[in-house]
Amino acid sequence: MPNAPTKPTAKEDLPDPLAAEPIQLRSIGHLRRFRREQDIYGQDERSDTLYRVVSGSACKYLMRADGRRHLVDVYLPGDLFGLTCRAHHKFAVRAVADGTQIACYPRQRVEALAGEDLATATEIRTQSFEAIRRLQEQMLIVGTMTAQEKVLEFLVYFHDRTSTGRDNRLALPISRYDIADMLGISAETVCRAFTNLQERGVITLQGPRRITIRRR
Repeated sequence: MPNAPTKPTAKEDLPDPLAAEPIQLRSIGHLRRFRREQDIYGQDERSDTLYRVVSGSACKYLMRADGRRHLVDVYLPGDLFGLTCRAHHKFAVRAVADGTQIACYPRQRVEALAGEDLATATEIRTQSFEAIRRLQEQMLIVGTMTAQEKVLEFLVYFHDRTSTGRDNRLALPISRYDIADMLGISAETVCRAFTNLQERGVITLQGPRRITIRRR
């Protein structure tokens, strides 16, 4: 079960990043703030709420019976998640950064609203397709490349998700251990790949998570 989140923020305090979402959808949302590594929802928890990252980031994962964790997706500001046709979640989602803000929407009200409001229905459909596209891209990276190619392609993939212009700088929201988990390789292999890519002049490092991509 997830840890208890902090007290919801009043709807009138919703920050500007939510202003672009459909008005009717925004009207039924409220904010919660989560600590780093605090579960937003857990495995097998009832899927009675939809969520959107407002600030910070979150990761979707599965914890196996033997204690192994499998990272499935990373959610960034604007991403809607918790979409499922089942009564309970198969995966869990937890906050990656301290102070991660999540907008929460009652699932039944969202589903009813989607039948009445075209903008809400379009938003849910678009977010669902985006989630499918992200998973397809990750499958290509994981299944068709060498370890070093996986790391570089993953960096390019995340840069494309977070960049709004021609800036080649990237601030990774997750650690190298998390990258290894997503790519199905060891953390040591990820570290060696970072070192090799830097020695070849493909990337430069300004810290553990701050990277500039010099060559794609």
